[in-house]
Amino acid sequence: MLKDYHPVLHMKASAKYFSETHMIGPDCRQHMLDCEHFPALSAAPFIWLGYSELHPPYRMVRNASVHSHIVVSLSGRGRTVVDGELVDWQPGQVLFGPVGVHHAFEAVGAEPWCIAWVFYDDDVHSPVLRGRRAELVTADGADFVCVLRMLLRESAGAADPAMMATTVALLDACVRRLACGDAVDARIQRLWAAVEADLARPWGLPDMARLACMSEEHLRRLCRRHYQHSPASHLAYLRMRRAATMLRATPELVDEIARRVGYASMYSFSVAFRRWSGVPPTVFRAHPPFSERL
Repeated sequence: MLKDYHPVLHMKASAKYFSETHMIGPDCRQHMLDCEHFPALSAAPFIWLGYSELHPPYRMVRNASVHSHIVVSLSGRGRTVVDGELVDWQPGQVLFGPVGVHHAFEAVGAEPWCIAWVFYDDDVHSPVLRGRRAELVTADGADFVCVLRMLLRESAGAADPAMMATTVALLDACVRRLACGDAVDARIQRLWAAVEADLARPWGLPDMARLACMSEEHLRRLCRRHYQHSPASHLAYLRMRRAATMLRATPELVDEIARRVGYASMYSFSVAFRRWSGVPPTVFRAHPPFSERL
């Protein structure tokens, strides 16, 4: 990360930082993805993400943010409001903004203020960030920024659904590790490694819980905590990701691929794959489904 040698500012924030504001300015550049045009983001679930180069008079104020968000300052100068105080936002610092709380930040100085950010499609009943206040902390966001840039590049090129889905999952893991340092339970890691090695098996929740050496309810809790969906949903995701790879990389017939990833019925596989990718398996194999939208 670049260093910022300006003195840290701490002062009571004025009223303008508590009035709903969405001020961008003509010199700002934002490279953004949204889940409407890139459905793969919804798996995280991200609603927006991007990389921004900002200049004054950029200012964003939300008195009660409707989405949890994580913003990494890369270079330049910014300010944000924490506990009612206006503070300098140094390069190498990360803002954690829980859903439902006040957040406000702005660009300052002549050099562009560069930030990388994600917003989750969550709510106060199921928050991604658990807390009652915004926090600005010094943290290593290098992995987060690297994966986010990979995702932006992929979206601007082939936008391959399987690649997008894999990168979205990796970015989500980077964000959550950055936010809480919460390592995935080793038993869960071993479970999913075993499942991926035998996707054709008719996995049920009791089977997976026994393999993970935990109760079904605890397995559900850990999957919700680390993957934001149920064990069954994560199993389906792994199957679709493997099927997408096989459709692109092998000449296997679609019904054989369906069998190899655990679907006895060609119809049920096609329905599930279309729900995941937006197109039937045969269309996915022949044409990248998202690149034509760019």
